[in-house]
Amino acid sequence: MVQFPHALRVDGRFQLVALTYSPVYSPADVFGFAVLTSDGARLTDVVSLDEAHLHWSLLREEAKTALGEVEATGTRAAPRRRRRQS
Repeated sequence: MVQFPHALRVDGRFQLVALTYSPVYSPADVFGFAVLTSDGARLTDVVSLDEAHLHWSLLREEAKTALGEVEATGTRAAPRRRRRQS
C-alpha cells in the first residue's frame, strides 16, 4: 500500500509527519509517525509520536548548532567586491 505523509511540524530541513494510507488526513487513519527531510527522504522507520518528536528535536538542535559554529568561526568565505575599471 502507498503511505502518505502529512506534515505535523516543519522546521528548517526536517519534518515530523503522520503516516496514513489515505491522501486525505484523518487522525483516525494514522498508523505511525516518521521524520523526513525537506526533500522527502525518510530518516526514521515508522515509530510512535514520542520517538518521532524526540528524533525531530535532536536533528533540529544539531542543525542549529552546526549553523552557529559556521557563523562563529567564519568559515564561510565573504563575497569579494570588484571595483569597476574605467
